[in-house]
Amino acid sequence: GKGVSDVYDIAIGPEHRRRGHALQAFHALEGEVARLGLAGIALHVFGHNTAAQALYAKLGFQPTNINLYKAVPPAA
Repeated sequence: GKGVSDVYDIAIGPEHRRRGHALQAFHALEGEVARLGLAGIALHVFGHNTAAQALYAKLGFQPTNINLYKAVPPAA
């Protein structure tokens, strides 16, 4: 079957954010993924990272898994 490109880390320095660099990087990655004949791009984003979630939604990423967590205090 066709493989998938996994993105493990992307970082844009604070002084360079909100200028479209991440969008350009992902558009370049999409071109490379298409050239290689891969099926798509997969990545993980933390629930608290709403800025990244907005970026990925803008790029057309769809959620595939949802991990839930509830902290439980120790018994008294």
